[in-house]
Amino acid sequence: MNNHRMAHITNKLSRRKFFRIGGAAVAGGSLSLIQGCGRSEGMIRKYRTLGRTGFKVSDIGFGTGRLRDPVLVRYAYDKGINYFDTGESYGRGASESAIGEALKNMDRTRIFITTKLNVSEKDTLETILERFQKCQERLNTGMIDALYLHNPSSREILNHSAFHEAVSRLKGDGKIRFIGVSCHGPQGPGSMAEILCAAAEDGRFDQMLLVYNFMNHEEGSRILDACRKNNVGTTAMKTAPGIFKAESFDPENLSSEQSEWLKRQVERGMSREQAVERLQNYQQGQRETYEKTLPFIEAHGIDSADHLRLAAIQWVLADKRMNTACVSMNSFDEIDKVVGISGTALTRSEADNLKQYAAAFSHRYCRHGCNLCSSACIHGLPVNDIMRFVYYYEFHGDQKSAMQEYRNLSKRNGSLCTDCTAPCLDACPHGFDAQIGLVRAHKMLTLA
Repeated sequence: MNNHRMAHITNKLSRRKFFRIGGAAVAGGSLSLIQGCGRSEGMIRKYRTLGRTGFKVSDIGFGTGRLRDPVLVRYAYDKGINYFDTGESYGRGASESAIGEALKNMDRTRIFITTKLNVSEKDTLETILERFQKCQERLNTGMIDALYLHNPSSREILNHSAFHEAVSRLKGDGKIRFIGVSCHGPQGPGSMAEILCAAAEDGRFDQMLLVYNFMNHEEGSRILDACRKNNVGTTAMKTAPGIFKAESFDPENLSSEQSEWLKRQVERGMSREQAVERLQNYQQGQRETYEKTLPFIEAHGIDSADHLRLAAIQWVLADKRMNTACVSMNSFDEIDKVVGISGTALTRSEADNLKQYAAAFSHRYCRHGCNLCSSACIHGLPVNDIMRFVYYYEFHGDQKSAMQEYRNLSKRNGSLCTDCTAPCLDACPHGFDAQIGLVRAHKMLTLA
């Protein structure tokens, strides 16, 4: 079939139907069919060496937390993406299964696959090997490039003897090549940087997945320095903070967050008039800062989280210490847009405008991986985890998973914050109001 005829078919069919047809067509041969059908634009332009692994990975990696469709894997692969990050908990194995199905029509030697296991003190060599085997079966591959210790709750978990014994056996059997570690931040005292810097210095971990974006980079920068020093591969997650907008202010028609804030200030002894004036001045300052970002926003059409997301990824990739940005993508259009910025860069003025944007909304963003306010919480809530679930709900569109994760916390949730004296408020150096954030999270994640 010539290219003209195939292009005609492509125009008449949805991409989903087309790729299912294409998948069958290439199962026994060339993978160039789709590239010859007018879908080759927006290819990956840049590859970087993944630390001591030596593997050249696409600067855009595929974060597959939301992945359920193997056709998307094939499409990303055909665009030049060769790094696929998954885990046993992603869709309860559905993400791994989708990759495994797609591998039937892909050159396994050209791609790098990581999967992850959550390991607790209760896990033994037997349980870890059994769970790994299930991952391997779902991924439909004899060898997984890297097995990750997923989101360790403390530095002590890095030395989990059963995990490292399992790794030794799996390497000996040729079932894995490298090991890595990912981290959203500890559940108790400490920080993401403490855990991942320790992992970088440990010597046994070949690569890692860390939170890094233009509003949340202080800890990440420490980690990247430690990784560069020890030749550890680096991959980024949570590359965009989500979009924020300057709130309007009407003392007669307050938003729920503004009402909550005023109520607490009055309860602490401030008159309502003083509290209103303070809030009004604050909102005016925020709006003035926000307006400085308008040239950037207008130039790039940043009126949605999607637009800001692309600029944020460019910011991450400007850092040469970062090997690849693992971006969650769940449609053909998302893949097209994100792959389109591979190998590109923000201008100096655009980067400066991102700094202005960050300054305007610093207090609205709860940093992933930060745990500074948890020690001040009298209820011992996992603030960092709860706000991460909000991120999944609002900015990833993964409402079901976010609500399930929140439900798993049982009674250790934001409902405890409603009548709390909030000693956590002074603990955030960025001015984020954890109490308001957690009360809002509870309403959102329970549909209460």
